[in-house]
Amino acid sequence: MPKGSNDLLRSDLGDSWLRKNRLKFFPTLSATAYLNGGHVKREGAFVDIAPMINIFARYKFLPTGRYSLIFWTRFEKHSVVSQSEITDFSYDFNWQKEIGRRSYKGSDSTWIEYDIGDGGILFSYPNGEVTFAQSNPIWGPGYTGQLHLSDKAPSFVFLSFRHRFTEKWTFSYFHGSLNSTFRDSTHLELYPVKGGMPLVRKYIAAHRIDFLPRENVRIGFGESVVYGGRNVEMSYALPFLPYWSAQHDLSDSDNLQMFLDFEIIRKGIGRFYGSVYIDEWDFVTTFNKEESHNWWAYQAGITYDLPILSYWNSLLRFEMTHLTPYVYVQRSKINTFQHHGHYLGFWSGPNSESIFLAFEGSPYQGWWIQLYGVVVRRGEVNDYTIKKQYGSDKVPFLYRTYEGDAEMRTLLGFRGELLLLSFIRVSFNLYWDKWLQRLNLDNGERTESQKFDGILQFSIGL
Repeated sequence: MPKGSNDLLRSDLGDSWLRKNRLKFFPTLSATAYLNGGHVKREGAFVDIAPMINIFARYKFLPTGRYSLIFWTRFEKHSVVSQSEITDFSYDFNWQKEIGRRSYKGSDSTWIEYDIGDGGILFSYPNGEVTFAQSNPIWGPGYTGQLHLSDKAPSFVFLSFRHRFTEKWTFSYFHGSLNSTFRDSTHLELYPVKGGMPLVRKYIAAHRIDFLPRENVRIGFGESVVYGGRNVEMSYALPFLPYWSAQHDLSDSDNLQMFLDFEIIRKGIGRFYGSVYIDEWDFVTTFNKEESHNWWAYQAGITYDLPILSYWNSLLRFEMTHLTPYVYVQRSKINTFQHHGHYLGFWSGPNSESIFLAFEGSPYQGWWIQLYGVVVRRGEVNDYTIKKQYGSDKVPFLYRTYEGDAEMRTLLGFRGELLLLSFIRVSFNLYWDKWLQRLNLDNGERTESQKFDGILQFSIGL
């Protein structure tokens, strides 16, 4: 669906009953039909029914109202019913957001239930804001996904602040808690057998500075670090301390990343943007091909406004993303760039590349449609590749242990969103899906498949 679209459906009745006061409720009921497996299975229809509710409250501080406090929460309860067994509810090799926690299965595995909850508190002042929330901080200019921080992984809890020093300089920082997926065996005697056991602690801290030399140009640079197996590290709790130096002082035991991104916007023409993600950087050997120890990923994209269909607000999109086999992973498993086992950055993961092309527009008010194509390739990342990346040898891009070409998925589709009334929305996605060298998780074999599929969602709000 269009990035940045408002998903809050509202009716006049709901406005008078649920949103007359400072505390505002936005209930929604959504039903999504997957005609042939969708992005979860290769075949078989299923339906996802989900009641949702968003709650907001805002307090403005007198006398000017320039200071405010915002409370918000969002809860979704999903029930998925299928014609056949659902073995795993995840979106491998696809940009759909992961649900994270384990879902609840029925006795015959033809239905699954899961829930999603986000929320937070935001204090706003004239030059910035302070936030304590569970959500996805998105850092990067990408459309299909961001190299550094995207919404692919499940949301997590973080404390952040953003401050605008001048009209041209803005600083942002957050410190968050991640799900490591590793159980802490030191608590074994305190919890029953097969009971829930606490996880080994894992955290992420990040800061960035954005510079706007002109109103239509932005350049950003920052660092992040993932660490775990201990309590909150005070060095990373200090927003203005360079993490490059801090992790050296802490015996180089953590996983440091650096990133640079930019965007240039020209009204009536379009937008050009790019991003570079650096998982490790050896400055001395930067330009030495034989000894270089630099693990990079990069992304570039362009949006072009089409003058021939200006009344549609039509545009063309192109985006290319390339990730080497070494980004997002580390020899210390607690320090991988993951949350709930999913990459925090671009959805295709390390050792992959993606090309996205689309034409989109709004032929009528409340309508949005898009013709799109995606071609993405992916190699393997395993213990061997991780061992090699810490030595002098390198594995080739799209390295794989199986014979034949690398895994490749091609999607050609037509999707859109129709706002029929202020409280009724219909979304659809009709596409052809060809997946070569797909890994069958049941037997470990590589398969080839293609299918036509469709996703239809009907949402109604109060």
